[in-house]
Amino acid sequence: MRKPTYNFEVMGDNGKVLRRCTQSCHNIGAQARTFDLLRKTPGAVAVFGFERSGRHVHAAYRD
Repeated sequence: MRKPTYNFEVMGDNGKVLRRCTQSCHNIGAQARTFDLLRKTPGAVAVFGFERSGRHVHAAYRD
C-alpha cells in the first residue's frame, strides 16, 4: 500500500509561510511531523500538514 503525500506549511507570527515541505507518510507520521516542524523551526507559531487528496489535515500551534 502506498503512503499518501502530505504537504506541510510552517507559518510565522506575521502570517507568512516560513517553510514548505512535502513528505510521504501515514496519518500518524504526518501528525508527528507537524509537531516536529513546530518544535524545530525558530519563529514558527503554527504548522499545517494536509494530505494532497484532502482527507486529513493536522495543525499544531505554539502557546
